[in-house]
Amino acid sequence: MSTNRDALMTSLHDSLNKKHKGNKVAYFLDDDIDTPTDVGSWCKSGSSVLDLAISNRPNGGIPYGRITELQGLEGSGKSLIGAHLLASCQKEGGIAVYIDTETAVSREFLEVIGVDLSKLLYIRLNLVENIFETIEDMIVKVREKDKNIKLCILVDSLAGATTKVEMESAYDKDGWSTAKAIITSKAMRKITEMIGTQDIALIFTQQLRVNLGVTFGDKYCVDPYTTKIKIKYKI
Repeated sequence: MSTNRDALMTSLHDSLNKKHKGNKVAYFLDDDIDTPTDVGSWCKSGSSVLDLAISNRPNGGIPYGRITELQGLEGSGKSLIGAHLLASCQKEGGIAVYIDTETAVSREFLEVIGVDLSKLLYIRLNLVENIFETIEDMIVKVREKDKNIKLCILVDSLAGATTKVEMESAYDKDGWSTAKAIITSKAMRKITEMIGTQDIALIFTQQLRVNLGVTFGDKYCVDPYTTKIKIKYKI
């Protein structure tokens, strides 16, 4: 019975991978190989205690191959951690990318953290659609040139971005938050596999807001967009 089972599983394994034309989708997890679900490397946050808490291992940090969201109140250190992550990536010989939606970046702040400004790719965007298109294009171009180089992308912040529809509407027009949520949710579904298979560290910062009228429970909330369906690590 065991022999028949093993033969059938091997046949399924081979046929599935053949069907997807060389794109390996089926694995035996006891094989000594890297799968897209493995976390092979970590990016340091600047705090050894936080790195340990996130990864549950010494010399850890946030994982490459995952999407990470830094949540917190105003002034709680989200951009500080993000800057440390970029500096850590640079020190390991990787490519650090800062996508700024709020035009609030400080050269002096980044230099003090240890970011090499001459090797930091700074991108200023304010449309959600453009942010995700740019992320996808960067990953494709980098991996075409180098399969192994580390790539860390910080979006500070997605909450500060708008949409094409919202940008073109009048100031007194309301109700476009659902459009932003739909676009972001779709984009997350599109890029999650790419982030995992290409071993990219993608970080979003997100400011918590006070949810008015809450008497019991957590009074803090995030802006009404849905990154949480694909976020693997939240800090």
